[in-house]
Amino acid sequence: MRTALYAVALLVALYATPSPSLAKTPFEEAAQLIEAGQIPEARRALAEVLRIHPKHVEARYNLAVLLQQIGQKKEAAKLYEENLAIAWHLPSVINLTAILRQEGNTVQAKRWLKKATGKLRYEAAPWYLLASIAEAEGHMHDAEKNYRKAVTTDPLNGFAHLRLAGFQSRRQIDDKGIKEVDRAIDLLPDCAPCWRESGDILFAAGKLQAALKSYQHSLAIRPDAKTRQQLIHLLNSLGEHKRATRMQQALDTWKKYQHADSNL
Repeated sequence: MRTALYAVALLVALYATPSPSLAKTPFEEAAQLIEAGQIPEARRALAEVLRIHPKHVEARYNLAVLLQQIGQKKEAAKLYEENLAIAWHLPSVINLTAILRQEGNTVQAKRWLKKATGKLRYEAAPWYLLASIAEAEGHMHDAEKNYRKAVTTDPLNGFAHLRLAGFQSRRQIDDKGIKEVDRAIDLLPDCAPCWRESGDILFAAGKLQAALKSYQHSLAIRPDAKTRQQLIHLLNSLGEHKRATRMQQALDTWKKYQHADSNL
């Protein structure tokens, strides 16, 4: 019933500067090509940027993301490491450690994250990523300590509060994450996946009406099948079986048409 927080396995946001005007630099040209979905051309443009400006961190990051998206993880990891030899760039840290974890190299991922906690002293992400590794390895004391460290390092980072809330909910400790998830939503009011996670935490805590509002708020921001399925599950728990059935039928129809469109 619970769903994991979306955001950390792969940071796919690109450093792009979309503009209706003609590109004035190779980096702007690459950004426009990315916006247009012309990925091979964008890769060539980014390579040209790096030929001219070898220390261009954003260009190297964008190129690494494109490579990562098409499965060239080793090449992407090398570019992220090259970036970190130039500057401590948080998105490069996040994506590099995601690749290392996917490849089973958790020890190296932890080394990079521990370095990042010292180099990026005011960033919460390295702490909550270390916490997620500790939790996955069964080291719950270290996990809780690092989730809390993330919140104290950057109290205005909504994702840090959301990560701590999720941990408290999974472990059924403190108030089961309710206070922390409320704080996260205050900081991230327009984040649809955050509202869905709020719904999951409230649902697990038995706060069904509050969970209903969170799911509805998430869907109002950005409709998606995953949140609708959670809402249907909640409606059944509330005894609203007819409403749940109607929603399930509508969702099944939508999925069928989506599948048909994907086969065209």
